Amino acid sequence: MSDIVIIGGGFGGLSFLKAARKTKNNFTLIDQTNHHLFQPLLYQVATAVLSPADITVPIRNLFKNNKNVNVVLDEVVNINQQNKSLSLKSGNEVTYDKLLISVGSSYSYFGNDHWGNYSHGLKNLNDALDIRDNILKAFEKAENEKDTESKLSYLNFVIIGGGPTGVEMAGSIAELAYKNIKNEYRNFNISDINVYLVEAGSAILSDYSIDLSTKANIYLQKLGVTIKLNEKVLDIQDKKVTTDKETYQTNNIIWAAGNKANPLIENLKTKVDNFGRVVVNEDFSIYENDSIYVIGDAANYKNNIGKPLPGIAPVAIQQGRYLAKKLTSINPKKNIKKFKYKDKGMMATIGGFKAIGVIGKLQISGLLAWLFWSLIHLVYLIGYKSKVIVLIEWIFAYFLNKRGTRLIYRENIKTRPSN
Repeated sequence: MSDIVIIGGGFGGLSFLKAARKTKNNFTLIDQTNHHLFQPLLYQVATAVLSPADITVPIRNLFKNNKNVNVVLDEVVNINQQNKSLSLKSGNEVTYDKLLISVGSSYSYFGNDHWGNYSHGLKNLNDALDIRDNILKAFEKAENEKDTESKLSYLNFVIIGGGPTGVEMAGSIAELAYKNIKNEYRNFNISDINVYLVEAGSAILSDYSIDLSTKANIYLQKLGVTIKLNEKVLDIQDKKVTTDKETYQTNNIIWAAGNKANPLIENLKTKVDNFGRVVVNEDFSIYENDSIYVIGDAANYKNNIGKPLPGIAPVAIQQGRYLAKKLTSINPKKNIKKFKYKDKGMMATIGGFKAIGVIGKLQISGLLAWLFWSLIHLVYLIGYKSKVIVLIEWIFAYFLNKRGTRLIYRENIKTRPSN
């Protein structure tokens, strides 16, 4: 019997614990929140399609019948490898026999951390609600603004980064702006709204084929998104984005261009890559210590051709299940095969009932891809209640153009320049 501690209640940590909980070990899960977040749909909270409760589930509720599972709401601030102990923000300490770290990633501004003071990232519920409030307040302030230049600044939306998050945000904001609020405001025209997607590379969704990337580009433009390719951001200031080609005056800046490993990883003092991810062994242990394991976005685990696996939910889920089998094996000397990621494909939704995807060697796009995307996300959501509610909200949002969570009820959460 071992004391196994898991840091992080995301996809990796949760899949590990769900697979291992029935073994004769004691588990402690430490997370800064009391809920598991279905992050692939977080952008829909940010754009008023879904509410926070639709994509979250209390962690304690998932393990209420497992007496060997202890859930701790706290933050790990230090890892003492020699004593096998964790220092928590509350001042408490937790000891372990084996430690699993699945803490995800944080924002990377490529050495310009001050940009975060003027832009919104999207990693957690606070970020999503912050963005939602900012978007909805922008429309209200534009309605009341007398100065033309200031009014247009409220109606300009600049999303930086042409990866999945940037594309999803741009498409969803465009749908909200050009469809959902149509005819609701009296003092500005829908045509005054601009949604810009700024990408430094030559294509959006560059992990996909040129054909699928081109289709995504076309779908976004039909929604009203202005796509700026080969345009590098040089500076972000209060209400202004400066690129090597243009300057955008805007109160709405969303950062979706870069990620780096969670700062907690620095505590390990182990080998990391350029993004701060731990370069792990074949069994996900760190080089210096075979009692510490890292999975998910925080790990650099190379596939068969030597390329790091992507930081997506299916990777973390499979890694968590694999490690549960390995660490809780009744026979520790049993030879467990090397982890092999089973690539089931990847998908990205655009908006307007359009998506793109790759399933095996099959490439799909348009409505068919969107239906596949919707079905897959409903299947992976935890809890029948969430599945039903999300489906109903989608019907209202996408078929009836009625987003049910367009509520402004929070004051500024972050210390950032206000609108």
